[in-house]
Amino acid sequence: MTTDDPRRWRVCIPADIDRPEPVAFGLTGRQLLITAPTALGLWAGFLAMGGTVPPGVLVAAGVPLAAVALVLALGQRDGLGLDAFALAAASWAAAPKHRSGALTPGRMALPRWAPRARKEPSLAPLRLPASAVEDTGLLRLEGRQAAVIACTSLNFHLSSPSEQEAAIGAFAAVLDSLTHPAQIVVQGRRLDVAPYTAMLRGNAAHLPDPGLGEAARAHADFLDGLGRHCDLTQRRVLVVVTARPGGEQRAPVLHIAEQVVTQLEGIGIAARRCTGEEVRWLLAEAMEPYRDAPPHPGTEN
Repeated sequence: MTTDDPRRWRVCIPADIDRPEPVAFGLTGRQLLITAPTALGLWAGFLAMGGTVPPGVLVAAGVPLAAVALVLALGQRDGLGLDAFALAAASWAAAPKHRSGALTPGRMALPRWAPRARKEPSLAPLRLPASAVEDTGLLRLEGRQAAVIACTSLNFHLSSPSEQEAAIGAFAAVLDSLTHPAQIVVQGRRLDVAPYTAMLRGNAAHLPDPGLGEAARAHADFLDGLGRHCDLTQRRVLVVVTARPGGEQRAPVLHIAEQVVTQLEGIGIAARRCTGEEVRWLLAEAMEPYRDAPPHPGTEN
């Protein structure tokens, strides 16, 4: 098989690639931790109360418990075990349903003018994943630091097989160089063509040929009509790299981000690290994506 063969990069990936390995009897460790104690408990209860309680009563009491244990151990939804869903439901039920931006215990009570309910709602401080954004673009998380890289995309299908192979190898090298969790975010956002059409009309008067100016204004009118009748979107590619805080003066994640930028530029992808203002704008837009805001100065497609 030659390198120009498109089948070179086609491999069969099993659908259950994230499935845990079975430990015994075809069951995973998580499933054994649920079923084994339940079976031992039912057996011990049968031995302890078998002489005093009728067998029918023991069976009637043990079958529902065994059924619940089997459902929690073997049931799944969207690839997640039902025991995890049950634990998440219990955590949600026990967690406070009201969040407050105040961090001091003295301000955790409802104000006097707030209406009172039969049961006083429990309050908890509102803790966001990001605690601070520095001017350098450093994003402080809980126990980690992150940096955001704005990238363009690569037209992979128009490349030759050898160029595709080189791009895949270079991108694999980028992934291999990362020693901490990273995230690739592809966003679709509403495109506002008003600034672009205004620039076309402003530059039309300075073109050397009147015909070119007329064509520029006609193209601006066409884009305005397109924006009125169609939902235009733009694609934005972001790479978020993380690292643990270091003892040195310069944050390690900023150095990692600069290395990733250099490696991506070697593939032919225009990339740059976002500043603190741009990172704050991205976080605000993620919380309210349809708000009216000035265009992001980052790299877009």
